[in-house]
Amino acid sequence: MARMSEQNEYENVPATTRQNKVSSADFEIEAPQRRSVVTVERAALVVLSVLLLASVSAVIGVLSVSRPCQLKSGAEEENKTLSTSAGSASIPTCPNKVAQCGEDWELHGTKCYYFSPHSAKLPWKESRVMCQWLKGDLVKIESREEQEFLDAKLQTKMIDNGDKFWIGLTDSEAEGQWVWTDGSPLNPSLAFWADNDKNKEPDNWTVEDPEGEDCVRMGQKPFTEGLKWWYDRSCKQKQRSICEKTAEIL
Repeated sequence: MARMSEQNEYENVPATTRQNKVSSADFEIEAPQRRSVVTVERAALVVLSVLLLASVSAVIGVLSVSRPCQLKSGAEEENKTLSTSAGSASIPTCPNKVAQCGEDWELHGTKCYYFSPHSAKLPWKESRVMCQWLKGDLVKIESREEQEFLDAKLQTKMIDNGDKFWIGLTDSEAEGQWVWTDGSPLNPSLAFWADNDKNKEPDNWTVEDPEGEDCVRMGQKPFTEGLKWWYDRSCKQKQRSICEKTAEIL
């Protein structure tokens, strides 16, 4: 009887009220499902964040292994910062480590340069042997900045305009194909041949040597403007030399 009474009371409730109750019940059932979706989304974000951090850590680890620190010549080291989408990370430098050169060598960046004295003029091949005996080789010029450095140095070392220096560039194997002593070809964008009213180099002049001019020397005194002071000359002629080697890390 009680159950029938409850049923009658339910039937007497207006239809709109009954619908509202049903909707309320449905909402109470669906709500946990929505919370479940939100939880999955949050979990996915957490996983992605962890993976991103792991990737950044891996990159930093590779940098630390392949290049554990960055070197500055003779300067106090400061920590570098690697910026990433996840923030920034500190990259270690080389504390208390500097690039240094031996006696009679001059430091520039992480390279050492030796400018032979006026009393030590040699043919090109013998000049190279001398550089190798000093644990280096005739200089290979790889940037405009390096050419600027060498030009500035020669201004203080050249006695007169004929007092030029051999560099490690030659076309002795194939005429017109200029290569450095390590076998790499000359980059045309980094060629500093003299090009003015008096000289247009290379010219392979045969008056001095019938075999032509297959080796390169550099220098101009007084220095006026520009950096184009390379001249080809017979490899048999005696000139001063510029030797180059990697600096020691101390």
